[in-house]
Amino acid sequence: MAPSDMKPVKSRGIRGVTYDAEAQTLDVEFSSSRIYRYFDVPPSVYEWLVRVESKGRFINRLIKDKYRYERIDGPAAEADESSLLDSLRRSLENPPSED
Repeated sequence: MAPSDMKPVKSRGIRGVTYDAEAQTLDVEFSSSRIYRYFDVPPSVYEWLVRVESKGRFINRLIKDKYRYERIDGPAAEADESSLLDSLRRSLENPPSED
């Protein structure tokens, strides 16, 4: 889903959210413009999120560190992926020695 699909929410720390029920993914755009995708989020968790008054508190307590996630926005996300690929390449080029 594109950031333009984000549903604006009333929150100081969160600009918008979007949920894909089929894939059970929750995308959250924070006020910092960073966007994270959380995986295997049940529909009931999303339903609670859109209803609660403090969305930031809800995400901090019931979503972060409970669901696998990845950063999906811009250059920083691409840099993270690039550095991971570089690390994998280096590890294949220089396998650990067997002593």
